[in-house]
Amino acid sequence: MASEQYTIVVALANPAAVEQLLRTASDLANRHGGRVHAVAVEHKPVTSPFLLFSDEHVAAEYADESTQVLEHATEVSNAEITTELRIDSDVPDAIRSVVDDVDANALLLGWREPSTAADAVLGTSVDPILRRPPCDTFVERMGTIADGVDRVLMPTVGGPHVELAADVVGAVALSNDARVTVLSIVTPEGRMANEEAARREVRETAAHLPDVPVDRCVENAPSSTTGILEFAEEHDLVVLSATGTGRIRPPVIGSVARTVGREVTCPVVIAKHPTESWIERALERVRSAAFAR
Repeated sequence: MASEQYTIVVALANPAAVEQLLRTASDLANRHGGRVHAVAVEHKPVTSPFLLFSDEHVAAEYADESTQVLEHATEVSNAEITTELRIDSDVPDAIRSVVDDVDANALLLGWREPSTAADAVLGTSVDPILRRPPCDTFVERMGTIADGVDRVLMPTVGGPHVELAADVVGAVALSNDARVTVLSIVTPEGRMANEEAARREVRETAAHLPDVPVDRCVENAPSSTTGILEFAEEHDLVVLSATGTGRIRPPVIGSVARTVGREVTCPVVIAKHPTESWIERALERVRSAAFAR
């Protein structure tokens, strides 16, 4: 159960990403009357000589950049903020531990470049967390930032992550007095080939944004990706729900979100609720039945 005060954990590593991530985290924290908890993880590989040193020694002697990142986060945050430096050989596990320790409501991760790892989608530290989110999770692709955000694009096809995506859209729009475009693309085939279904998704998504000005758009395009990319050119931020399903191994974010995130020039935020796989739900039913005996 999350703490009474809304807490969003923001994981920081790249000094160039601090201001953008803190802007989003602050908007969410302020909307919910909560706080930001910024964490930097100093990686201590299992093969590193650093294993001979205590975590305290590594933090004091070898974590200057991480310390500076956290100091900068404190300077630029527009919300109440606490900071933490972790030393760990497993970055995703360290971030999960922080989420548990502070009883976080949400987690914000940064994503800058395509991963060099052949089997990674967003990165070797981000993928494991997004595949099994420990709480409501946002991943933000770094992009060109204007002085402010005037227009936010929120494409929608419905699904379990829409309300969470609307949460960050509303937070950013309120903070910047921005206008929101809720967009649904009608494609030649597939589940979004029905224009009435597309209009319904737009109506239902817009209903999650009662406090900000919303333009509702339904457009035809050869594919969802093509339509979204065209609209994104006129917006300062794109917010997407994670898509895709997996019975045993859930996808990281889905193909549309992945492609849009890589190709647009403005920042992109992808929202994902924690979900259980089919096998996890089955195991939980078995455990519950065993305890009931």
